[in-house]
Amino acid sequence: VQRQLVDQIDNALKSRAQTVGVVARRLPPAGTRLPQLPRVPPVKFGQPDSYVQIVSSQDEVILTPGDRVRLPTAGALAVARGRRGAFFSDATVSRAHLRIYTARIANGAVEVARPLGDIDNTLSWIKGVFTAVSALAIAMTAALGWFLSRAILRPVSRLTADAERIAKTRDLQTGPDETRTDELGRLTRSFNTMLRALDDSLTAQRQLIADASHELRTPLTTARTSLESMELHPELDVAVRLTYLNTAISELKEMTALIDELVALARGDAQRSEKTLVRLDHLAAEAVAVAERRFPNPFHAQLEPTTVVGAAADLSRAITNLLDNAAQWSPADAPIDVSLKQGILTVRDHGPGVALADQPRVFDRFYRAAAARTKRGSGLGLAIVRQTAVDHGGNASLLSAPDGGSVFSIDLSAATARRPAGDLDDPPDLDARRVADASSTTPP
Repeated sequence: VQRQLVDQIDNALKSRAQTVGVVARRLPPAGTRLPQLPRVPPVKFGQPDSYVQIVSSQDEVILTPGDRVRLPTAGALAVARGRRGAFFSDATVSRAHLRIYTARIANGAVEVARPLGDIDNTLSWIKGVFTAVSALAIAMTAALGWFLSRAILRPVSRLTADAERIAKTRDLQTGPDETRTDELGRLTRSFNTMLRALDDSLTAQRQLIADASHELRTPLTTARTSLESMELHPELDVAVRLTYLNTAISELKEMTALIDELVALARGDAQRSEKTLVRLDHLAAEAVAVAERRFPNPFHAQLEPTTVVGAAADLSRAITNLLDNAAQWSPADAPIDVSLKQGILTVRDHGPGVALADQPRVFDRFYRAAAARTKRGSGLGLAIVRQTAVDHGGNASLLSAPDGGSVFSIDLSAATARRPAGDLDDPPDLDARRVADASSTTPP
């Protein structure tokens, strides 16, 4: 705005200087003294009009009639003598802010001035308005920013309050609202998903502790009863005392096996074993060899060379549990068929099979069907099988064979390594002849 207003003043001053230049042509020659400029209407100092002052080449100042104030002549003599071109300047004369234009004319230089009081007042007013509007805009922006930030962060505050409440009350059932569709809603849904996972984990831990306590109570009570009977009845003969002692030892062994399986499950829940390249067919062959020494059943194995990325100890335990389960439910002379093809390990027994009502729960912890409650075992073997399969990106399943028996499978195809099986050395304790014999048997 200042530039625009000053440009208008400059144009007016140039026009006035041209008018004065026409009059100045009638001035006497240089050296003739003329104290006033003829035929230039006088003006009152301080009014918004032009003031004219001529400076001759001899540094003589000629005023307009009636003027009592002289304009500054700095640079005007140089213009009058032709050593400098026309120029604009600002000056304060008698407390009036002037805009001065100095230009060359005949026999000298002309100085045309105009007061800038109105322009200065206008600019001051504009500055005041601009400052007020800017302050108001900043205040409104700050208020709007505060309001928007509160509105945006209100769900975050609620989520924080819910997190603090959950941490204080340990109530994982009631999560924050998840009806929003923006990123905060996505964060809330993720938070609720985490809460559900934590709740499931805590529920599983409580259930594991409760089931373990119940399962441990029976062998512990039986062993304690047997030992107390021996202590309270010293008159018992040796045969009876030996029976009590064998009962206690058997129950303690059962409890030891149960504790080992509990430790395996707890370790699987808390941390994952280190996984390496493992020959799954070698692990299966070793497990079959051990099972043949423990059980009278004939084992028929067809093991395709398979390399997986997994934890050897966990996989070996899972395979052993499947073989033990099959041998436990098969008659002594019934064969047990084991196959490994395309990363899927299958164990089939020829026993009575699993009732349809029990099949969905056979892999649950401590679950034992009615027919299994009279047999040894803790109900954790198949749970370990499923957990191992899940830890390796697969799953465990059960099917009923058409001609009787059950078919348990572990699908580890997702963990199969894209590497030739021969790249891995055989385990040092593997019986090569046993693997060859197991691999050459007929398929089930």
